[in-house]
Amino acid sequence: MACNGLHYAILSNYSDTYFLKREETVPTTLYVSCVVRLTGTDPTLRECIYYISQLAINDNVGNRLRCDIVLPQDNDDDPSDHDSDDPDYDPNVGLGKRKRKSKSDRETGAGSSKKITVGDYIGGGSFGKVFSGCYGNHDVAWKTCDGYKQQKAKKTLKHEAHIYSILKECQGRDIPRLFYEGYIYGGYLFALALQLIEDSHHIVPSRLTKKEKELIVNQLKTIHNYGVLHNDIAERNILYEPKSCHYFFIDFGLSEIVDKDSPKLRIEEKLLKRLLKL
Repeated sequence: MACNGLHYAILSNYSDTYFLKREETVPTTLYVSCVVRLTGTDPTLRECIYYISQLAINDNVGNRLRCDIVLPQDNDDDPSDHDSDDPDYDPNVGLGKRKRKSKSDRETGAGSSKKITVGDYIGGGSFGKVFSGCYGNHDVAWKTCDGYKQQKAKKTLKHEAHIYSILKECQGRDIPRLFYEGYIYGGYLFALALQLIEDSHHIVPSRLTKKEKELIVNQLKTIHNYGVLHNDIAERNILYEPKSCHYFFIDFGLSEIVDKDSPKLRIEEKLLKRLLKL
């Protein structure tokens, strides 16, 4: 429910039905009704369904998380740090899992805590959902997935975070900055906090000058210099930010780590040039 921004839900096996409620102020607490059966009369199952449906319809919060969270800062807060001893780490595909501290460790050091905000729902994809928000003083896009149920999506986000760590020198220039990788919202969501590209829009090749097209190609070459194949070159994955006049490659969930002499890199460069009509 938290992942989908829902406050009301119905759980039923056709003979027993339960009604669920989640409050935004207490995101990790779930209220569950007594069982309601088909034979119930006071109230009837139909009356209960109508009542909770009206609550859900009139719930104008909708598809948002709207929460403030405090994350402790420590030496492991760098998203580029991955634990090669972790069983989820596979060097062949560049997947890594951040080193997680115990609950007592995570709750210490309140003086060095960082406040984050997760706000409005702004989009989604196969990896999960994207929310606007803040990480400290930075406006960010939170790419999130259910930390328990969406294992494939979580694996994709971890892979993307690892790619960002390889491209650390490109962050803020050719790709957005990655501020955080880990669990939020009481541990229910796995998330990446990425630099929010202000007032951005996808490129339209027919509106680009030759100089702008060459700049974008050079940016891809820079990414290739680190042995990263984007693997999903499309207009939607290249953003323009009017404020900074910068272009950014985004969405590295399908990226591959290849040899710097790999022919795949040259093929991808040609694909980009064809897309840009260069």
